[in-house]
Amino acid sequence: MRLKKTHLLAPATLAATLFATAMPALALDYTGYFRAGPGFATESAPRACYGLNGGSAGMKYRLGNECDFYGEFQLSQGFKQDGIDYRATLMLNQYTPATDTNGTGVAIEQMWAEAKGFDVAPNATFWIGKQRGRRGDVHIVDTFFVDMAGVGAGFNGQPAGPGKFGLAVYKTDKDAKQPGNRFNVEYVGVPTGADGSLNFFATATKGDFATGTNGFGFTVRHDQAKLFGTGLSNSFWVQYAQGSTALNANFGDLTAGSDANSWRVVETFNWQDGALGGQAMALLAREKNGAGVTTDSASIGGRISYAFTQNFKLVTELGFSQYKPDGGNTAQLTKLTIAPTLSIGPGFWSRPEFRLYVTTAQWNTAAGNVTGQSAFDNKTSGTSYGAQVEWWF
Repeated sequence: MRLKKTHLLAPATLAATLFATAMPALALDYTGYFRAGPGFATESAPRACYGLNGGSAGMKYRLGNECDFYGEFQLSQGFKQDGIDYRATLMLNQYTPATDTNGTGVAIEQMWAEAKGFDVAPNATFWIGKQRGRRGDVHIVDTFFVDMAGVGAGFNGQPAGPGKFGLAVYKTDKDAKQPGNRFNVEYVGVPTGADGSLNFFATATKGDFATGTNGFGFTVRHDQAKLFGTGLSNSFWVQYAQGSTALNANFGDLTAGSDANSWRVVETFNWQDGALGGQAMALLAREKNGAGVTTDSASIGGRISYAFTQNFKLVTELGFSQYKPDGGNTAQLTKLTIAPTLSIGPGFWSRPEFRLYVTTAQWNTAAGNVTGQSAFDNKTSGTSYGAQVEWWF
């Protein structure tokens, strides 16, 4: 019997062909963010940015005040099978602290899988992996005041009464001598009248297993859209943490006992009224560390954009911050930036933005060298200028 001659596929090609035949074509979602650009300083320094060296997080106003390069790029693949929606997400990031250094290389910022539609809880989303767990930021200070980041597992979005319930557990063991466990609970989206909602977050931590340092904390955040029936909106945070729990609902100092405690109150406003848009923030905080040192912090500032044309706007940001530790002097910093900007649209949130900027800052001697550049030793003022692109997509 004579066999008919055929062309055989290589194993890898055959596997790919079979997989493509078995699985339908799926869309790959791609999102990301980056900022980059050159900067200069009037002193003999390569570039300079201005921020206090202590106090609460969220007090460095970022416009014309970011000396780093940063980018994050996310791929996400979703598909549906037997009534279940599945999705896998990978985010890589790259950080460079100055204009022309090698930085930290490419790292995995997030990597997790999630699924929704299981018959036991069809409305809840279950997830496992490395995830940020961020819940609302204040853009002008580049801070997420609830940042439940880490490696964990949990679920969210489960309807429960007027809101939605979520629960997650996290583990950290990057320091083998100080491992930690964390539990986060959220109950979000509770209506409070027209265009308002209330959100609750609770945290419990256990760190330094040898001594058993525990911690707990909570955040209450209220969001209000169309404030007074206008384009003005606001978010208001009240936060408390004790022991090994941080104010942002994450791990804190895993060696800290119950004597360590902190609170923070944050108010933010956002608006867009025709050509005029902006964001403003006020912050008060008191933080007592494990050594018993208490630091009081305060900050107020805002950014305003005004569009002269569809693609050209003038952006201005002014911020004042201070902190005072027990037995120490009050450190203060004021920063002002003016940035003529090209953008794809006139709105405050329109991106990408191509900016030229001039930043000037003044601080007192108690603040020390707020730039980290030796050229500013014994200085109490500075001016920087440069160009920056900011893009999210």
